[in-house]
Amino acid sequence: MIPGVNHEYAVFFEKLFDNSPEGVVIQEIDGTVKKANAAFCEMFGYSHDEIIGRDLDTLVGKDPEVHDEASSYTGKCVMGEEFSFESVRQRKDGSRFHVTAFGIPISKEGKVVAIYGMYRDITDRKDAEEAIRQSEERYRAIVNQQQDLIVRFSPDWRVSFANQAYCSYYEKSPERVIGISILDHVPDDKREITINHLKNITREDPTRTSEEETVLPSGEVRWLQWVDTALLDKNGNILEYQSAGRDITDRKVMEETLRLSGEKLERVLDDTVKLLAGTMRIRDVYTADHQENVARLAKAIAEDMGLSVDRCKGLWVTGMIHDIGKLHIPGEILNKPTSLSALEYEIVKRHAEVGAETLRGVSFPWPIANIIAQHHERLDGSGYPRGLKGVQIIEDARILSVADVIEAMCSHRPFRAAHGLEAALETVRSGTGTLFDEKVVQSCFRVFEKGFGFVK
Repeated sequence: MIPGVNHEYAVFFEKLFDNSPEGVVIQEIDGTVKKANAAFCEMFGYSHDEIIGRDLDTLVGKDPEVHDEASSYTGKCVMGEEFSFESVRQRKDGSRFHVTAFGIPISKEGKVVAIYGMYRDITDRKDAEEAIRQSEERYRAIVNQQQDLIVRFSPDWRVSFANQAYCSYYEKSPERVIGISILDHVPDDKREITINHLKNITREDPTRTSEEETVLPSGEVRWLQWVDTALLDKNGNILEYQSAGRDITDRKVMEETLRLSGEKLERVLDDTVKLLAGTMRIRDVYTADHQENVARLAKAIAEDMGLSVDRCKGLWVTGMIHDIGKLHIPGEILNKPTSLSALEYEIVKRHAEVGAETLRGVSFPWPIANIIAQHHERLDGSGYPRGLKGVQIIEDARILSVADVIEAMCSHRPFRAAHGLEAALETVRSGTGTLFDEKVVQSCFRVFEKGFGFVK
């Protein structure tokens, strides 16, 4: 019979006691073992006979500090106190392991007659916790050695961790960084952009990159590139964000410098092109106006065709100077009020080649010399100067040729009146597929349908 246990519960209690997966032991008030189950014996490495009647605190605590702690708990329980703890105990061979335990005094007629104790081996859990702790320490050590700024923060933007680089960058100690809002360093007028960027990080798209301005404690505004990642729980909910940032201010300054230099160079190019086009105005105002209108129409056609901004710009530049070869044509031929003779027409036809040769040595970012050389070529080979056919004619030249014909027919010349837009459009329509590229003609018609008009 177990002390303090009523007879009617004895059988039930015995079964629970013997079959419990936890190590269960009953001590007499003098500390000796009255009863122990198989799980307890196996846990501590003893046989049942080696335990019964032995002092429990000596069995589980061979080293003095372990024995003393075990004895203190036994003493409390003898005095009627319950206990629970996580600590270290020892097996028969002296090896230590982690346990969690609790003890309950068993009383009879108000007097403690025994102690009921239960032990669980938690070595695996403790080892896992230690492995996690070491892993976290290694992680923190690695992160703190990084030159990039690394910060973790909650969904309400409060910092939970920051590496040494982050703290140094913002001139704060690690203690002062924890709990502050990451938005504190974002300029007031840019905070909404930052918040929207972070809110767009989802479990479907958990990593995003941004370039943002930041304000240092000195008030200096710098640029940082951030790689932001959402850290998710098993259900896909965002627990935290982790961001790695690096200062890209020097790069941004260089990009801005290059942008301004590019804009300046583009203005210089535009001014140079206009100057070249203006040279023609001194010789022949009709050709100068023609070039400007052709440039506008060619660019509009290219845009409708979906060509890149750069190619559209190149066609505008080419159009502005495509007849520059006419500077070499005698004025009396260029402005002759009557029809040209066969010889005079041959002289005029040379302007495409002359213009191309004039510009061939200029390092334009577009094939301007080739476009000018081919803008009078036709798909069926009936054009000049080389009688090129089909794909031998580059697309930009095909665009320029349509714009050139339309504008020329719509404009007044000393030897004839303007034909008008309808006649010009009919000319290119009838030549579609034989003289002119079909896609170019279709875009040309759409451009005029949208309201394009020549400058008079």
